[in-house]
Amino acid sequence: MIVNEPVKTRLRKQLLDRGRVLATLLSEVLAGKPAAAWLSTMGVVGKPGMRPEEKLRWMLDRVEARRKLLEADDVAFGRCEICEAELGESALEQLPWADRCAAHAG
Repeated sequence: MIVNEPVKTRLRKQLLDRGRVLATLLSEVLAGKPAAAWLSTMGVVGKPGMRPEEKLRWMLDRVEARRKLLEADDVAFGRCEICEAELGESALEQLPWADRCAAHAG
């Protein structure tokens, strides 16, 4: 999905803000602060069996991958990685790091 420049600027800011928050949380977890309770409230779920720091790194990687697609004007940005359906601008405004449609997000 190619987005116009004002939308791209907003999405870029949201992606960078999310990355900053995740990096801060990762540093806190690595410093020994317990994290399991609040990770899921932030939408950081990861894969079964992952430690909190693994979940945060995984999520950071996902956010960075989406940012790179946005910066490259790659048509994969804003599309489901599974079925390639467009996620839509309004959905991306809510979760610019989304990489799956509602049908495949679960």
